[in-house]
Amino acid sequence: MAIEKYVTKSIILESYDQGEHDRAYKVFTREFGLLTCQAKSIRKLESKLRAHILPRSLSLLTLVQGREVWRLVGAEREEQSSQYIHEIVILLKRFIRGEGAHKALYDRLMQLLIASSHASSQYDEQVIRLLLYYIVLVDLGYADAKVIGAKNIQEYIAFSIDDLYTHLLLTKTDVTRHIKDVLKEIQL
Repeated sequence: MAIEKYVTKSIILESYDQGEHDRAYKVFTREFGLLTCQAKSIRKLESKLRAHILPRSLSLLTLVQGREVWRLVGAEREEQSSQYIHEIVILLKRFIRGEGAHKALYDRLMQLLIASSHASSQYDEQVIRLLLYYIVLVDLGYADAKVIGAKNIQEYIAFSIDDLYTHLLLTKTDVTRHIKDVLKEIQL
């Protein structure tokens, strides 16, 4: 029986020490959503994986699904840096509950990370942070996609990050009020 390996780009949210040499990681992937994987002996000095998987970073992970847990068997750190990765990690930890794929959200966040790392001077930091909240809340079903100026959900989905940013600039007051109302309603 062959063991099936899954290779997936992931946002590393956090890690927890387990036992003497092991560590568990909470990661957000496109294919599987939020999951916890265990890495055996990763805290040993001679471990080749430990430099490639750090909290609040992007990594290409190789995972094997065990009977009860996912096991981390390979990692390669992505050198893409963004000043917004910390906010993304906080939002994902706060709003995602349980396992399940969130492909649209993952794709949107990756687009934002790429756009903000290449053209950081063209985006206002405060507006991007508001946009992050809005994207996460809409894609998880908490907020209304029409508030930003989309006619329907299909138009919202078709918007690029630049489109969302422009629409947010035009509707900033309404979006801010909507996000505050949603956060108050869901109490998270």
